[in-house]
Amino acid sequence: MTFPQAPALPEEPDKLMRLPYVREAAPDVLATARAQRRDPAEVLRLLITEGVAGGGAATRRR
Repeated sequence: MTFPQAPALPEEPDKLMRLPYVREAAPDVLATARAQRRDPAEVLRLLITEGVAGGGAATRRR
């Protein structure tokens, strides 16, 4: 099964968001959510989960 290619985030939100793990996961999560017609609350939950997991992993590496 192939998924649609993830679109790049618009430049403005990318500059405002200082959450590197969320920015990294956002294009794929948004493309999948759009293709599967997911609830916006579920999309936010997935992005926040990615941000927390990435931040926790970075803290453990330090």
